[in-house]
Amino acid sequence: MSAINRNEKTKQVVNKTKEIKTESEQQQKPPVSKLMGFVLATRPWSLTISVTSVLVGSALAYREIREFDSIMLSIILVGAISLQALGNVVNSFYDCKNGNDTKEKSADRTMFDFGLTEGNIINLIWFLLIQCAICLGLMIVRMDNIKCIVENILPLAAFGFILNISYTAAPIGLKYIGLGDLTIFLCFGPILVQSAFISQTHYHDSLAYFYSIPLALTIVAVLHVNNTRDIKADSEAGSITLASKLGFKNCYYIYAALYLFAYIYLFKLSLDIDKYILNLPIILIPKIISLINQFKNKKLEDLTEKTGQFSFFFGGLNAIGVLLSMQ
Repeated sequence: MSAINRNEKTKQVVNKTKEIKTESEQQQKPPVSKLMGFVLATRPWSLTISVTSVLVGSALAYREIREFDSIMLSIILVGAISLQALGNVVNSFYDCKNGNDTKEKSADRTMFDFGLTEGNIINLIWFLLIQCAICLGLMIVRMDNIKCIVENILPLAAFGFILNISYTAAPIGLKYIGLGDLTIFLCFGPILVQSAFISQTHYHDSLAYFYSIPLALTIVAVLHVNNTRDIKADSEAGSITLASKLGFKNCYYIYAALYLFAYIYLFKLSLDIDKYILNLPIILIPKIISLINQFKNKKLEDLTEKTGQFSFFFGGLNAIGVLLSMQ
């Protein structure tokens, strides 16, 4: 018994030493400048998600009409990135306000480590809102097609904006009632890909919705990892996410299934047009295996970022495959 007690005491001392070391390392971190704090608050590592959605929609548009407007692409890229950044900042703000994120246990450090006050965050939200509005205005001027703008662009922009803000913002908070995954799927899949397609072609085509599905599933995987990591914090805050309802084991199965269905649907699209080059993202399968194993082993600390990086490469190869599949 004495040997067991000594081992337990040794483990306690080691754990305590690790905790002290971690706290010391955090205290030694150099302060972040205000400008860098604003940049970090937008979660820049995640902004490639909106870029790939725009690229897939634009590639599909070029395949269909053989025309390309580089200025319009630049406008919608900036607009999409601004809208995602806006959603990220609003998400951080309300997660903190609603008690989902705390200084002691939150993985999102926007409200705690970047030297930004609540007033700074609100100003950043207004800046990004104005930037989104400017991009929408430039897009409307560039298109110069009133019918397409009224019937297609404005409804998509309004729907996407409402979903993006309502993800965590009051009074709805879609994330907190189990609708976060569906919201992200719609925003970065059908809505953004179709918007990019219309900006180039000036017409709506359901084909863009179908081609958005594989990429959208890999984007949902990013959120799924994040919510799985935050199961405990969300449950304590009274928030209902898909991950908190299912538990870790089922979350693991869903994570793997998202990739499986993404590739199955991509293969289905290639069969429809008899162009197997659409399956170009298949070269990333070894990376998927690595990500799934990391999830299985509960190493979720950096898996959100890695899943986001995978989605970027998947979307880039998807866009290239679409371009190479021209009849």
